[in-house]
Amino acid sequence: MRKFVLVGFFAIMAAGVSAQEVLRPLSYNPVLRNLNPAENTGGTRDIGTSRDTLCLPFFDDFSNLSRFLDSTSILCGDTVFNSQPSAVYPSNLFWTDSLAFVNNTYPILPPSYGVATLDGLRANGRPHSDLIVNGPADTLTSRPVFLGGSLTDSVYLSFSYQPGGFGDFPELNDSLILEYKMPDNSWQRVWFTRNTEGDVNQPFRTAMVPVADEFQYDGFQFRFRNWANVQGNNDHWNIDYVYLADDRSYTDTLFRDVSFVGPPTSILRHYRQMPWNQFRNHQAEELDDNHLAQIINNFNTVINTSYQYRAFETWTGTEIEPLSAPISINFDPFSTAFNSYNTFEIPSSTPGYDGDSLSVTIEYMLDPAGDIERLNDTLRIQQDFYNYFAYDDGSAEKAYALNGTGSKLAVRFHANEPDTLKEIYIHWAYVDGPKSNLFFSLMVWDVIDTTGASADESILYQADFLTPKYVDSVNGFYVYQLTDYLGNPTPVVVNGYFYVGWLQTQSDFLNVGFDVNNVANNDVFYTTGGNWTRSDIPGAIMIRPQVGGNYSVVDDVHDVQTTSVIVFPNPATAQISMSGMTEGDRYEIFSSTGVLVDAGIWTGDPVEITDLASGMYLLRAIHRDGDSVTTSFIKQHTWK
Repeated sequence: MRKFVLVGFFAIMAAGVSAQEVLRPLSYNPVLRNLNPAENTGGTRDIGTSRDTLCLPFFDDFSNLSRFLDSTSILCGDTVFNSQPSAVYPSNLFWTDSLAFVNNTYPILPPSYGVATLDGLRANGRPHSDLIVNGPADTLTSRPVFLGGSLTDSVYLSFSYQPGGFGDFPELNDSLILEYKMPDNSWQRVWFTRNTEGDVNQPFRTAMVPVADEFQYDGFQFRFRNWANVQGNNDHWNIDYVYLADDRSYTDTLFRDVSFVGPPTSILRHYRQMPWNQFRNHQAEELDDNHLAQIINNFNTVINTSYQYRAFETWTGTEIEPLSAPISINFDPFSTAFNSYNTFEIPSSTPGYDGDSLSVTIEYMLDPAGDIERLNDTLRIQQDFYNYFAYDDGSAEKAYALNGTGSKLAVRFHANEPDTLKEIYIHWAYVDGPKSNLFFSLMVWDVIDTTGASADESILYQADFLTPKYVDSVNGFYVYQLTDYLGNPTPVVVNGYFYVGWLQTQSDFLNVGFDVNNVANNDVFYTTGGNWTRSDIPGAIMIRPQVGGNYSVVDDVHDVQTTSVIVFPNPATAQISMSGMTEGDRYEIFSSTGVLVDAGIWTGDPVEITDLASGMYLLRAIHRDGDSVTTSFIKQHTWK
């Protein structure tokens, strides 16, 4: 059964590695890669007629990018509101740059929902540099702040920070830096830290940094910077709860705030998303018994907190689940809790029920007594039912790879009703350069031996000589359409369990996106030449089969070979045999580059391939009547 990763059990999520399975850090950010930070321009600011600076207090916990600040200060009342917020960049009402990545998937137990992550990438998600390794990387710079006038007492800037999280841990020579801007426009480092604990999950820590008199002027700015490996998505620092105010002391580190920690678990028992036509008439078996949302009490006393939720059809607002009765808990200090919500069925009266897709929005609300920050007390989660199955949430924190030529990966799915599998979405993770020069075979099985007792399998579909593609389509997933060798669409019928994956034809890692926040390895199987084995690494591989209607963004036609000639064993090490040929037929063997490496007359005896290099080969069978068919096989390395 698929379950969401409940933070608190993250100890199992060390950089999972087995002899054949490997987790690798990413070299880019798939969410940011195709976004334009210049589009982060929405919003309004009303800060009076005599100033162009923000007033104290300055506060951002990155939980609500539409947040507003309304100060009642007579000296400088501010009202700001972001009407067109970005989903991934810091709010332009508070920050001047777009290098930090706002997300809820990298942090572990943050003080509130959402953080700003500094890494080794530019705003577009690509590496800062391909030439140097370590250097200055991201910057998160505040807008100018008014620190003139009659401040009541000491001014402090506080913030919470965490190295690594679910991302990449900074090395000892990496650092997180805080700088203040001087009146002469120069920047002065006032605080820094390093990760001295290595690849160990660590809690968020709070830093309190005073703002000395020389910085107290109209137009003061501060900025976070990181020194990192700038050649990829490396050396993560998660930042939260940035608070600048006067009338503070060094011990003023507590906030009477109850907040959501991360996204709730899915209402679905097995998936994060699934097709509407596979869910509609099977809600009882597909809905989980309940769903959970984790909250945190950041204060040192018990806080009475109530919670409730409601659900509605996304586009019309039609009520599906009415606002639930509030449930109250006495929330212990410095603790976390999981609020449990009843799962609901979607009634047939819902608009779009008889269509081919549906979207539901679930709204979760907290009501903590005396809470100082209410904008992180509401979450809205959209549960889409489109035309594909997904175990992942669309965000890759790592890359998954298999070791060895001839390795196979199979991700299991289940069709409640017979359906047509038309396309397969794969998020290829760019780690150590693109792998577009590598070949793989796209595979669909209706049977594999999930017991681990054999290598038995039944292939529904195989497309050879495909390559990984790194283009933006369907939220970062490349779409492989199932076609025949002429390029005509060739959907296959699936019913019950089916498996989607690949056969790799080189030893190089292919690197597919891996979501560490959702656990689905119970439905992942692989083989590196022996029996099928269930994956040991908790997480979700980012492969999505599309069934039913065709809604993809890219319909790419590939050269897919179909044939009645079968080469076995496949992969092979020393000899191959062929079924579907008769004695006297000719055969030709070509390398992946099209070079003829062997040819002969089929006698019924095995063909020696010992001298062939490891990799994928095409075998063309030429029948005596002149017809020919082409298939493929893999030559594995022969160990001596």
